[in-house]
Amino acid sequence: MTITERSVGDVTILELDGRLVLYEGEADLKAVINDLVSKGRTKIILDLKKVTYIDSAGVGIIIAKYVSVRRAGGDVKLLNLSRRSVRVMTITRLLEVFETFDSEKEAVDSFAVRSGTSPNAAVQRGSL
Repeated sequence: MTITERSVGDVTILELDGRLVLYEGEADLKAVINDLVSKGRTKIILDLKKVTYIDSAGVGIIIAKYVSVRRAGGDVKLLNLSRRSVRVMTITRLLEVFETFDSEKEAVDSFAVRSGTSPNAAVQRGSL
């Protein structure tokens, strides 16, 4: 599992590539999200486009990190679910819990809608 981290404003996007399974990615994902939360970065999008396989350990870490981020006042949203990911999330009924998106822009913008601010508010204030 490779995890690429990038930011769009105050939103962190984690692009996952590979298998999210026991001993192959779940510990790395846990560590990355724990580090983000410790830095106050609690608006997180998991881009699952390149996840080739996800097992119960992978689902478990996504749920555990969702709970810890929510407790810290943030949120975890899912982007680009593959057919396999949709199937797993449907079986586990997690599509009822997570907000999911097919568009990165919509996923990022959804954080601004939730907090009641414009995604460009900081840019607008900074340019005055």
